[in-house]
Amino acid sequence: MSETLLIHYNIEHAHQATWALCNDAGELTGKLTTGSLEELSNMSARHTAVVLLNSQCLHINQLHLPTQNMQKLLKAVPYAIEEFIAEDIEDFHFVIAKNKHSDATSVVGIDKTTLKNIIDIFRQNNITVEKIIPDVLCLTASDKQWACLNFEQVSYLQTDTLNGMVLSHDILPYVITSKLQDEKQTKPEKILLFSEQDKPSAFDQLQIDDDEIEIINISFNTHPLVVFCGQYKQASALNLLQNKFKPKRKSSGYWQHWRLAASLAVVWLTLHLGLTGFQYSQLKDKNNIAKAEIEKIYRKAFPKSRKIVNPRSQMEQKLNELKGSSGNSGSGLVFLLAESFGTLSQDRENITLQSLNFRNSKMDIGLDSANLQAIETLNKKLNENKNLKSEITSSSSEKDKVKGNLRIEGRG
Repeated sequence: MSETLLIHYNIEHAHQATWALCNDAGELTGKLTTGSLEELSNMSARHTAVVLLNSQCLHINQLHLPTQNMQKLLKAVPYAIEEFIAEDIEDFHFVIAKNKHSDATSVVGIDKTTLKNIIDIFRQNNITVEKIIPDVLCLTASDKQWACLNFEQVSYLQTDTLNGMVLSHDILPYVITSKLQDEKQTKPEKILLFSEQDKPSAFDQLQIDDDEIEIINISFNTHPLVVFCGQYKQASALNLLQNKFKPKRKSSGYWQHWRLAASLAVVWLTLHLGLTGFQYSQLKDKNNIAKAEIEKIYRKAFPKSRKIVNPRSQMEQKLNELKGSSGNSGSGLVFLLAESFGTLSQDRENITLQSLNFRNSKMDIGLDSANLQAIETLNKKLNENKNLKSEITSSSSEKDKVKGNLRIEGRG
């Protein structure tokens, strides 16, 4: 399974970033690291690099234009969006994508000089970037679900897969209230609120007086990359590295290397036919050297291991053990949400979700219920899932309802 190097980048800290490896399933497979771009050089040479750009430097909007032709849309966008941008429209680079949930066209704009500077900084650090996409579009919104996320000094709001904005904490409640009252805006069935674990939440000031909208509170640990990783692919349609900023491929140079490799292969085949015995001896020696190198690398990586029978297999086993214990594969937040939310949403009349916390590969859910039996039934249904293990950690009665807590984890 291939891995992508996800890099969260903010132009206000030009030479720093936060990164982690992510598999095709949208799960982090390596630890989150914050550091200088110089430290990323070696890792980026082995993995495809995708930058999730802090959206504060971007202009994101949705337009209703009379054409669906992509080339005509690109020409029309600067004139249609000029009234929303204070700077000179000629200084902006735009990318567009059709919104599958409506007839609108999603637009992302960025100052050309800003984008060029970002590309140059990564190039100077020998980092080849395949895509640059807005981080606010990497949340979990859909046509029936909104998503909000608090991180550091700002709040992210995503109201559709390809529409979102970054706001200050104090403005967020007013914006959400205004959008919910807008008749042209489709109301969501759910709003997911992501907050930093063990930190004050800006959502405390948010009041939503609509019983038809389900509010789900979720805590994330360390950095929002643990949330972005599961949905970043949906934002790839608005990759900023398009048109004039599309990465250039040096195919001709690679072809010269392949021609040389093909010539050498012909020579090797000729020698092999005449000198089979000699070749076998040579390969055997090289194989022994390679095994010695593998064993050397294994001992360096796992110095406490004593008996080495098959270093390659043992290395794979150790890596799988580390991967399993990291909480990012088979028991990560995205995995547990995907496995359990179908069951959690079945009995809405008797059970209401109030909070969700994720720590040490375990998901703790707080909920209200009409009675204890409903909580016990939900716990039983969760345990019927062969991939999950659930237990009731606490329950208490308050007036006409019962409060309970469930702890859900992967069966490993």
